[in-house]
Amino acid sequence: AINSTVSFLRTYPNDSVILFFKAFGALNEGHTQEAIRELTQLRDKPQTSLCSVMALLCAHRQSETPDQEAVSELEACLKTSRRTAEDRDLYFAALLYWILGRNEKARDYVERMLKMSTTSSQGLILKGWIFLTSENEAHRSQAIRYFDGGLRDSKDVFGMMGKAEFFMLRQNQSCALDMISQVIASHPNFIPALVLKMNMFMSFHDWEQTAEVAERILETETHNLKALQMMTIISEAKDGDMKKVIMQRFMNNGERLLMIIWNSGNQYNQYNCYQSFIWSTRLNLSHTKMLTAFVQRAVSRAPDNSAMDCELGYLLTLQGKYKEAHRWYTKALNIDQGSMAASIGMIKCQLMDGQVEKASQQLDFFQEVQQSLGRSAEVSLLQAILAQKKGAAEERVVALLKEATELHLQTLRGLPHGVDYLQRLNLNFLLQVVSMHLANSQVSGQLPPFGLKHSTMILEAVIKAAPGVLISCYYMARVKFLIGDQAAAQHFLNLCMDKEPTMPEIHLLQAKLHVHTGDYRKSLSCLESGVSHNFELRQMPQYNLIKARALKGIGELTKAIQCLRMLTAMPGVRRATEGRETSLSLSERVSVFLELADALRLNGEQHEAANVMQDAIWLFKETPEEMRVMVANVDLALAKDDVDTALNVLRTITPGNSCYIQGKEKMANIYLERMRNKKLYIESYREICQQLPGPHSKILLADAFMKIQEPEKAIEVYQEAVKMAPKDATFVKKICQALVRTYQYDKAVEYYMTALSTSMNDSVYLELAELLFKLQHFEKAQHILEKALEHENNTSLTTMMNDVKLLRILVKVLHAQNEPCLETLQKIYELQQRVVRRLPFEQPEKSDEQRRVTAAICCEQAKEYHYSNDLEKAEQCYSEALNHCPDDTEINFQIAQLYYEHHKLDYCKDQCLKILQHDKKHTATSMLFELMLIHMLHRVGRLDVLPFFVKCESHSPTAVKEPGYHYCKGLYYCYVGEKHGSGNFALKHLSQARGDPEWGEETVELMVRICLNPDRETFGGEVFKRPEQDQSELIGVNMAQELLKTFRPRSKASQDKARILYNLCLVHSKEPEQVEKAVFLEASLLVAAQGLLQLKQFPRARNFLKRISKVQWTHAIAEDFEKSCLLLADMYITMGRNTNAEKLLNDCIQHNMSCSKAFEYKGYMMENDQRYKDAAELYELAWKYSHCVDPAVGYRLAFNYLRSKNYTLAIDVCHQVLLENPDYPQIRDEILDRALRSLRP
Repeated sequence: AINSTVSFLRTYPNDSVILFFKAFGALNEGHTQEAIRELTQLRDKPQTSLCSVMALLCAHRQSETPDQEAVSELEACLKTSRRTAEDRDLYFAALLYWILGRNEKARDYVERMLKMSTTSSQGLILKGWIFLTSENEAHRSQAIRYFDGGLRDSKDVFGMMGKAEFFMLRQNQSCALDMISQVIASHPNFIPALVLKMNMFMSFHDWEQTAEVAERILETETHNLKALQMMTIISEAKDGDMKKVIMQRFMNNGERLLMIIWNSGNQYNQYNCYQSFIWSTRLNLSHTKMLTAFVQRAVSRAPDNSAMDCELGYLLTLQGKYKEAHRWYTKALNIDQGSMAASIGMIKCQLMDGQVEKASQQLDFFQEVQQSLGRSAEVSLLQAILAQKKGAAEERVVALLKEATELHLQTLRGLPHGVDYLQRLNLNFLLQVVSMHLANSQVSGQLPPFGLKHSTMILEAVIKAAPGVLISCYYMARVKFLIGDQAAAQHFLNLCMDKEPTMPEIHLLQAKLHVHTGDYRKSLSCLESGVSHNFELRQMPQYNLIKARALKGIGELTKAIQCLRMLTAMPGVRRATEGRETSLSLSERVSVFLELADALRLNGEQHEAANVMQDAIWLFKETPEEMRVMVANVDLALAKDDVDTALNVLRTITPGNSCYIQGKEKMANIYLERMRNKKLYIESYREICQQLPGPHSKILLADAFMKIQEPEKAIEVYQEAVKMAPKDATFVKKICQALVRTYQYDKAVEYYMTALSTSMNDSVYLELAELLFKLQHFEKAQHILEKALEHENNTSLTTMMNDVKLLRILVKVLHAQNEPCLETLQKIYELQQRVVRRLPFEQPEKSDEQRRVTAAICCEQAKEYHYSNDLEKAEQCYSEALNHCPDDTEINFQIAQLYYEHHKLDYCKDQCLKILQHDKKHTATSMLFELMLIHMLHRVGRLDVLPFFVKCESHSPTAVKEPGYHYCKGLYYCYVGEKHGSGNFALKHLSQARGDPEWGEETVELMVRICLNPDRETFGGEVFKRPEQDQSELIGVNMAQELLKTFRPRSKASQDKARILYNLCLVHSKEPEQVEKAVFLEASLLVAAQGLLQLKQFPRARNFLKRISKVQWTHAIAEDFEKSCLLLADMYITMGRNTNAEKLLNDCIQHNMSCSKAFEYKGYMMENDQRYKDAAELYELAWKYSHCVDPAVGYRLAFNYLRSKNYTLAIDVCHQVLLENPDYPQIRDEILDRALRSLRP
């Protein structure tokens, strides 16, 4: 502030307002006499006379020896000046009071000023600031009115900054950012605006942009304290690289900042600056030592500052120097006997130094003295530490830790994420709570459910605020491991390994995780890697324990036994040793003996195993681990099939024991799995309910009934549990799941609705909506989902992820009702993008899972665009999906399908090859490839060259169960015709694929076309027309119409396809009224032309067919193009226009070399011209490409062989026809007999 005033005074040397703020700045820096001299000169200046008198009063009261006469004179002057003050005098007086934090006085002065000048924009803006910083919520909400009033006719920077702060307070981030951006646009180097923007980005958790703005501030003002402070915090909280960032950037920025503040001589600033670093001092010892030196210098300069003495004591506590810290806390208490920090610090030092009784007395006394102030987080934590030291019940310790955390986090409510938030967050406090929970897990062998949840909640808050802190990531990895979330544990371990690979605990936890997942060789490799990073790892007992487990896992029992025997001989294993950092916890000591006993048992040394187990029973008698040893003894007995001994041991566990439920469950499993006695199995759980009545015991009994497949009895017990705890949604969900298993869907829905009336649980909404969707109650499902989404905009990440789940189910519901859902999908996409942006800083362990969710959402969007025939947008969505999951073969397959359905076969082939490179047995891709192959071989006339179905079945025997396989086989038989099983055989295979959501649509379409035209004749043609409609054609039409009823269109393109097939059925019925109806609808030019031919409207039909034949050929119109050309060629042949017909037939053959009808028509024309040899050649191709199935083609071929005197070939063809069609008329008499006679001499 002083530097800014000095800068302005160069331009405006006599400005009294600037001179006042320079003097006021000097006063705040502790230069009291200098400030008094300068303020005295401003007493008679206009605008500043009133505020100068106020500032002088403050200065005199702050001085070591106040001049009472001067104070009295100034107070009298103040009363006089206040009565005669002008509006500007009142404004600056109000501003001074506001700066000093005296809002009521400031408000009084500004309101008096506004009475004189009602439209003063500066007065209104200052009143807005006063209201904004008020403790009264009603006043804070009114601040915007005064800011808007002040900014009505001006663009006052102070007012715009106020509006930005107001929007920040209301969490309207976009408006706040927009407002501050306007300020910076007009004043690019205005530091307060840049600082506010920096703080805004910090509150959004946008670390990169925060750093960018901080760097921009430092470019303008090299020694800006707030920017240096922010850069240091980013270095520690976000980057978290201890070696590179903390030791370099902090030393550069942090020490520079400390020196600037130190040289200012302002103790208040020194203390606040120090506070911006102290939040993370636990992370780095050299960092702590540097701060200790800084505080020691501050203490030497201000020996009577108790706050700084307390901070020095705190830093020494972090370094384990409890006696020295106690001395400084004592000094602070002597200076200020009411100092809570000093009292709490002293007690903590005594506790940590082993003076438990003394600390207990001091804590009791302190609580009595401070009783009127209520409970505090620090005191609750001290009580928890004391309770743990005294060996109090675990429940007592956990309750105190919970209370301490709640009281601590209350102070953070409403605070935006920033410097102040991080200071108050107090990482050391929260991480100590977590470490105590984890210490409980080491004593008891497992973390209690609450301790697990509580630790997760604390660590999520810490990681969200400071994602780069190593110790919090390590603790989170441990907690996730104990929960059983292996993927999350691995994620956090990877983060830890990147930050500090020399930390031995990371390698131990990583090895333990591999053992837990059964990857024993990786565990051993991990341990060796850890030793290469830090040789001290080999000296840690946990190293040998984990190594032994891994060796046992890979079957190297001798080495494992050696390792464990060596471990039992180490100090601290048989008997606990105090004060050893590497000593094993009680749980781990027990594990050593149990692992040794198990390894000996597996190695066939039963007697030795029993001896080790007896040692364990004796060593850990009357400890929290006693029951665990007993249970292990049971397992040893069961391994020897000694069921009676196992049951006798378990019967000794009484209801008062902490392992009672575990023992009863073990006993129940023995009854069920070893003795096959369901009655005793259930009786064990009934006994739990009798001895420990409550809803959780009931749930265990109900789950037992479910396990033995008695859901009706389970439901009864679940209902009893629900009555005991009606607000617990978990119990209701269990009963609903049981009802669904017994097909009591209506009751399940009722219970879900009851659960929603007592608990607005997102998981209940999800399960109910999914059940209603499966029951096809779409409207009810939609109503439930919309109700679940009716909540205020919640920025909670968990709420946002749940909303994504709900909206995705809503899209399914809308889709099922054929309602548009692109808008909803876009909303899901935008919401998911916000989730993904925040995940790395709040819940990084879920990044992989949410990345897959994002890809799935992109695929859903792509499918919707695909249904809308928007190929370009569908491709874009699939490309984005691949950006999120580049190795996901299912996304590549969906892209291949997209290209196939849009007849981009080259692109489709590329995608299929890409998939098969990664997964050679990807069935769906193989089916799609096979489908493309069938089409291609059909078009090049080589469909019989590859026995691909035999190869497919031998390569993958399960392929015969795939719908895609049956579709491909049906299509194949459709092409090759009667000889290989007939159209019925094609229909048989296709019917096994028509119910599939992926292949069903294409299957039904193909089946309809086969039913209507099984012989693939030129429908509507006259050249090869059959004499009359037979009964089989009518049956085919009826079958096609029945099949169409099962057609379920999924898109507009599918609806168009259904309409074409419907019209095709009408045309094939050959009933004039139905045909006219089909022609009138004009769903397809080809269908319309076929209908017009039925109605004898030849010119119109010919015009329709010409339009199709002139279109450029593509894969998409291949079938219609071929049929249109054949039908038009038939008409031209009938009219005697063979040249036109030949051109059309050549077009067919060019695009489909196996078009047998084209060759047949060409042969027919040659035959009419009596060119029998040429006709025979063409008929031979028609016979070949019809796969020797059509007897009429065979007849014509044999006839032309006869006329061209090729009798041998004529006889062969006749035999082929008669083999498949023995009653075929005329061929025997007219051709075969004549050919045989012609061959005889």
